Amino acid sequence: MTENIAQEPQKTTGNPWLFVPSLFFLEGIPYFIVSTVSVTMFKRMGISNAEIGLWTSLITWPWIIKMLWGPLVESTSTKRKWIVGTQILGILTMLGVSQTITMENFLTPTLVVLTILAFLSATHDIAADGFYLLALSPEDQAYFVGIRGTAYRLANVFCNGGLIYLAGTLESAPGALIPQAWRNVLIIAALIYLFFVIIGYRAMPKPRQDADKQETFPFKAAFAEYFSQAKLPLILGFILLYRFGESMVSKMSNPFLIDTIEKGGMGMTTSEVGFITGVVGVVALTLGGIIGGMVISRFGIKRSLWPMVLAMNVPNLMYIWAATVQPGKIWVTLIVGCDQFGYGFGFAAYMVYLMFITQGTKYPTAHYAISTGLMALGAMTAGITSGYVQQYTGYVGFFIATLVLAMPGIALLPFLPLEKEDLHIAPVDID
Repeated sequence: MTENIAQEPQKTTGNPWLFVPSLFFLEGIPYFIVSTVSVTMFKRMGISNAEIGLWTSLITWPWIIKMLWGPLVESTSTKRKWIVGTQILGILTMLGVSQTITMENFLTPTLVVLTILAFLSATHDIAADGFYLLALSPEDQAYFVGIRGTAYRLANVFCNGGLIYLAGTLESAPGALIPQAWRNVLIIAALIYLFFVIIGYRAMPKPRQDADKQETFPFKAAFAEYFSQAKLPLILGFILLYRFGESMVSKMSNPFLIDTIEKGGMGMTTSEVGFITGVVGVVALTLGGIIGGMVISRFGIKRSLWPMVLAMNVPNLMYIWAATVQPGKIWVTLIVGCDQFGYGFGFAAYMVYLMFITQGTKYPTAHYAISTGLMALGAMTAGITSGYVQQYTGYVGFFIATLVLAMPGIALLPFLPLEKEDLHIAPVDID
């Protein structure tokens, strides 16, 4: 079946110029609402940094283990129906969050509904990725990969820029209450999401192969092969620790910008945070990723790894300076831009290495999925840690700690297997 898909386009109707950008724009919105917009929302609702770091990290667990229910998506119904179904339920779930956030004891019910949204979003990811391969020819898959990535980044701008900026505008209206402001923002987000769902539904083709059911995937063999890799402890340590410090910064950067000067923060409004992190930050992140990819293509992963890991972590020194002297908004904007550029630049090496270790394996797709799940686990652990460290040490101590906690991952680099012959898989008896 796979060979047939690769040889000929499978779409019967549909317009990829509409369904590709709408599909992956819709893929990004729930993810960013759960993982990043919720941080700012809870901060404005008065939740402590320790609780923010803990709960907004824990609710990302569906993305860590989503490959475990991937076979269900592959073997039941069609991916098109899975996409539409999870999108409709996603709209209802966003509306659910808009109601729970106004409750007196809002935290627990809001976290429950956000977790449901995360599960729906992770399932949507599985179906969308599979549908992309079925609906487009190999040539179109390559052609639209940039459109796909751009649509996902626009979802980032929409959520972390547009929604947060709008929330700040509504918060500042005369007589406005913060819970009602965020309720209205989430309702607007759900309506915009619905608009793109309608566009996508009308534009998506019905690939003939989408009706085919795939055979059960050999999970046991794939996991056994993955965890029999040579130098496995080094590889696992790198995956879990490479961006530990930066993941801590990512979780606490918005609370740092929002907290008052007296609390060691920057005292910015919600709208200012939306512009700085959601527009300036995302643009810098995108440019860093593009340039990082070009550098790796030109010089290779071995020569690029050290500069990239430094680019990811050195900007944290600027956060230490900012937390110490609490400079003006222009300086903070530059710091966030530099940090996000460095993160995008350094993250390119990380993703290329995850692809590198799948080479020569029997189940490269499964291995990559396991690696990205472990990557998400490392980020979740860092996020959980971040709030407690900040609350205990203050912001200056926190940003110093991010550099210290980045050191174990950096220390692994000289020992990391970077040659194909170092990645051999030992024979494994899986019975």
